Amino acid sequence: MIREVMKSWKVLFATILVTLGLVAAPLFNATSADIVVDGDLSVNKATAKRGDVLTYNFRVENNTGVQIGDILLVPGRQADGHAFSPYVDYVPGSTFWKDSLGGSGGPIDDTWVTLGGPDHPDKVLNVGKLNDGEWLEVTFQAEVKADAPNNALAESIVHFFPNADTAGIQCAAQTTVKVGEVLGAETLPDTGAADVLVISGYLVYLGVLLRKVKLYRYL
Repeated sequence: MIREVMKSWKVLFATILVTLGLVAAPLFNATSADIVVDGDLSVNKATAKRGDVLTYNFRVENNTGVQIGDILLVPGRQADGHAFSPYVDYVPGSTFWKDSLGGSGGPIDDTWVTLGGPDHPDKVLNVGKLNDGEWLEVTFQAEVKADAPNNALAESIVHFFPNADTAGIQCAAQTTVKVGEVLGAETLPDTGAADVLVISGYLVYLGVLLRKVKLYRYL
């Protein structure tokens, strides 16, 4: 009899715990750091030859229901510090911006490409805040190097942070280098946050530094 009563209490207790878990879970799943933002990077050429100039377009859209920002952009770097793909060189003075409110401007200071990163967190590109439903685009260009090998995959990366307290998100765009005839120049599909989402020690380190400095706004 005692065993049956204890068994009944155990079942009741387990039921209560499960019920509380289902009710309380949403309260603990949403935090100020859990921000989902639509961001992607695209390039205007799927294939290119040496000397071609590639135009990249980064777009971020706020569909979170709340204001986000300041939004920060950082170029992906090679081990030697070279920005973007090792097969392209950034074109100085080629960074411009526009937004859903009709604003536009540029060229933006090239230091976001030449210096922006963990060693110079005050030089990353700060594109400001976005209200719900607003978007912003940043375009920049890079030239395919004269010594880029045939069939080389030129993958350029941009890291963006919805704010200084949120983990960074990686977006990439790819172009195949063709020595000789270019087989096609169609625009590649966007490679957005949901497709890449790679968070590295580099981003964590940068995120920590960004919280310690007052960022200079370019816009």
